Amino acid sequence: MYNYDSLWRTMKERGITTYSLINHYNISSHTMSNIRHNENITMETLHKLCQILHCQPNDVVEITFTEEEKNLYRDIRRKTGKMNDFPNTGDS
Repeated sequence: MYNYDSLWRTMKERGITTYSLINHYNISSHTMSNIRHNENITMETLHKLCQILHCQPNDVVEITFTEEEKNLYRDIRRKTGKMNDFPNTGDS
């Protein structure tokens, strides 16, 4: 699941508006709609936002795991015995 709260904070800190992203930096209104609804964006868009805002990806998006994903990763780790090959889901 994607969360773009960090993007809104970064934009505010940098003085960049949604209007500016759309009209001056050619970020599509569709992409901005995806962001507002916490939906996915392309890596190219993430890269472009980082360039515009002079920041790192974690200043744009946070990825969180659903309970179902946490359970899946935990099961895979148990089956493979590879405890460090999957995202930290907060439980061992």
